[in-house]
Amino acid sequence: MTTQSSGLSETAERILSLAIAWMDDNPGELPTTRKLCELAGVTAPTLYHHFGDKEGLMLAVAERKMLSFFQGKKRQPETSDPEADLLKGWDQWIDFARKHLSLIGALQQSPAISARLRMGAEAIAMGRLERLHQLKPLRIPPQQAAQTVVAASNVVIQLMLQGMPAAQVKAVNAELQQAVLLALKDR
Repeated sequence: MTTQSSGLSETAERILSLAIAWMDDNPGELPTTRKLCELAGVTAPTLYHHFGDKEGLMLAVAERKMLSFFQGKKRQPETSDPEADLLKGWDQWIDFARKHLSLIGALQQSPAISARLRMGAEAIAMGRLERLHQLKPLRIPPQQAAQTVVAASNVVIQLMLQGMPAAQVKAVNAELQQAVLLALKDR
């Protein structure tokens, strides 16, 4: 049994990859354990051996998708407008969450994974906020500003998880973005 660079066995990696592909093809749906086993050509005990249970696999799917999302954000070229870059990143996060709401819900079941991903989001936001701070001083340190931005964007995601209609989420997000930017700027 060869171990992949991800630290997973070939079988676990295959199960994970097939689960991700199925979920990409069936947005908003969570596969059954039976469907996952059928896709991977394994028995339920094999899935449980590698991931503990279906929820463990869903957490692994969510973590992999989120890490891929963050890596993509890190590779995005910066523009000459760090405020626009910050808001674009915020909107991309909201759009990602909208498209992967079931994964976001699964992530919230694991405080350890959620904390690790939050720190990744804060690091990306902090880079943009440090650039903004160089051009327009912020009222608080960039690290604290990044925590504020990530917390505010996650409030919008909570509204989506609670079933708020998309038009209302969009309006609340726009108002929240402007309120946060106004609160961060040195007066």
